[in-house]
Amino acid sequence: MKKKIERIIRWFYRRRLKDKIRFLFLVLVITYIVTLYFIYNFLVKKNMMEYVLESNYNTMISIGNNLNVEFEVVDTMSQLIMTNSNVIEYLRDRGHENTRINNNAITAMYDISTKFNYVSSIYIFKEYKEYIHISRHLTNVDLNLVYSPLWRKEILEKRGACVIRVNGDGAFKKKFGEPLISVIRVINDIDTQKPIGIIAINLNIDILKNSFNDMTSDDRNFWYYAGGKNILDQNEEFEGLDEFRKMGIGKKEFDQSIKQGFGVTRVFSYYRVPNTPFVLAKIETVPFFRYFSVQAVVVIVIVIALSILCIVITGVFISAFITNPIERLMQFMNLEKLELDENGTRNRSALASKENEMMLKNSRLIEINQIMSELLEKEKTMRKAEMEVLQEQINPHFLYNTLGSIADLALEISADEIYDVVETLGNFYRRFLSKGSREITIREEIAIVQDYLKLQKLRYHDVFEDEYELQEDLMDFRVPKLILQPLVENSLYHGVRLKGEKGIIKISVYAKDGLLHISVYDTGVGMSLEQISSIMNGDNKKSFGFKGTMDRIRYYYDAEDVFEIKSEEGKYCLVDIRIPI
Repeated sequence: MKKKIERIIRWFYRRRLKDKIRFLFLVLVITYIVTLYFIYNFLVKKNMMEYVLESNYNTMISIGNNLNVEFEVVDTMSQLIMTNSNVIEYLRDRGHENTRINNNAITAMYDISTKFNYVSSIYIFKEYKEYIHISRHLTNVDLNLVYSPLWRKEILEKRGACVIRVNGDGAFKKKFGEPLISVIRVINDIDTQKPIGIIAINLNIDILKNSFNDMTSDDRNFWYYAGGKNILDQNEEFEGLDEFRKMGIGKKEFDQSIKQGFGVTRVFSYYRVPNTPFVLAKIETVPFFRYFSVQAVVVIVIVIALSILCIVITGVFISAFITNPIERLMQFMNLEKLELDENGTRNRSALASKENEMMLKNSRLIEINQIMSELLEKEKTMRKAEMEVLQEQINPHFLYNTLGSIADLALEISADEIYDVVETLGNFYRRFLSKGSREITIREEIAIVQDYLKLQKLRYHDVFEDEYELQEDLMDFRVPKLILQPLVENSLYHGVRLKGEKGIIKISVYAKDGLLHISVYDTGVGMSLEQISSIMNGDNKKSFGFKGTMDRIRYYYDAEDVFEIKSEEGKYCLVDIRIPI
C-alpha cells in the first residue's frame, strides 16, 4: 500500500504544471460533490425526518382527538334520548306492545337523532326481549346475542358509560354496505339507579373517514384497524399491513417506522385511539423534494451555480494568467533579458488586475450569501412566531373547558342551543386552522374572534360584552392569520376579567392616513408603563403571545412601527395595529 502511494506521488510530481492544476480541480469537484452529499444525507435529511416524525405524531393525536370529540357528541345524544320522558315511560311500561307508548318513544328518538350526524340506526332494548328502533338503513339484529350475559357483561360493568364496538360485536349488521360503529350503554332508572334497558346507537363509517378527510393526499393515507381488519373496507387488507404487523400494531399507544427507498422515504405510523377499539394507521411517502422548501431549493441552486462558476473562473484564471504565461516564458528562456523583463512586467500587471477583479467578485459573493442568510433567518423567526401563537391557541385546556361548559348546559338548555354551541366550537377550530394558510381576510379573522368570544361567554356569562366597529370595504383585505385573537384573549383574561365588573371588549377596523388600523379596546384594569414595557419585551409570561404576534406583523410587512399601546390603570387599554395599505 505504501509503495502504491509513493508511485502516485512520483507520478504527480512528473506531470506538467497544467496537468497538476487540472488534477487538483478534479479533486476539488469530487470533494465538493461528496461534501454536498454528506450535508444532505446527515444534516438536512436527518433534521427534516425528525420534523416529519414530530409532525406525524401531532397529526395522529389531532385525528384521534377529532374522533373522540365526535363520540362525545354521540354520547350527548344518547343522554338526551335516555332522559326523554317518553323513552323512560316506554322502559318502565310492563305491558307488551303498547302502541301509543311505543310510538311516542320512537317519535322522540327521531326528533332527537335528526340533529346529529352519522346516525344509521338506534335500538332501545328492555330487560326482557322487547325493543323499539329507528333506522335509516336496513339493519339486522341478533336478539339472542344482545340478551346473552357475555355480550352484556362489559356494558353493565361500565355502569352507564359508553362502550364502542364494530357492528356491536356481531349484534348488528347492515343488509348491504359498510360496517357499523356501535355506541352502546346501559340505561339506569332515574329513581332506583338499576338497569332498565340498553341503548345502542349505530353510526355509519363516515364518522371514521371524516376524522382525517382533510388531511389525506396523494402522499398520505390513513386507515382504521380493529380486530385484525381494515374497518373502512373489511374485504381488503390495507397497503402496508404486513409492515404494521411486524411493528406489532396496537401493542403500543403510538409507534412509527421508517423505510428508505430510492428517492423516497416511507413512514409507517399507528396510534391507538383512547377509549375506542380503533387503531389509526398511516403511511406517508416523503419524496426527495419534500426535504427542501422552495426557498431552500432556490438558495441551493444559486449556491451550487455560484460555486461552479467560481471554480470555472478560477480554472480559466490560473490557465490564462499563470500556467500559460509560465509555459511561454519557458519557451523563450533564451531571449534577451530585456525582453524577458518586459514579458514579466506585463504578466505581473495582468495578474494584479485579475486579482483585483477576483477580490471584487468574492466580495459580491459574500454579500449575496449574507443576504440569503438574513432572509432564511427572517423566515425562520417568522415561522417560530407563528408556531408559538398556534401552540398557545391549541392549548387543550380551552377545548376541555368549552366541552365541560357544554356538558353543564346540556341539562339546562335545549338541544338546539347545544347544537349551536357545538357548531360554534367546530367553526372556531376550522377557521382557526384555515387548512395551513398563512394569511386570511379580516372578515375571517373577525369571525374567529366572534366564535372565540361566544364560547368564552359560556364560562364567564355576564362578565363582558363585545362590540364591533368595522369598515366594510376593508373586510376582504388579507392579513397574517391569528393576529387579532391573541390580543382579544389578553383583553379578556388580563383586562376585563380581573376588574370584577362587567366590561366591554371593542374591535375596530378602519383606514386612516394610508394605514389600516385594527384595534382592540377593553374597559379592564389597564396597564402601567412598566407592564407595557414588560409585554413588549416578551418578559411577561402570562400574556398570550403578544410579542410573537407583533414580531410576525413586523416581519410580514418589513416594518417596525406596526402597533401602539395606550392604557390608563383601572380604566382601559387600547392596542392599535397599523398595517400599510
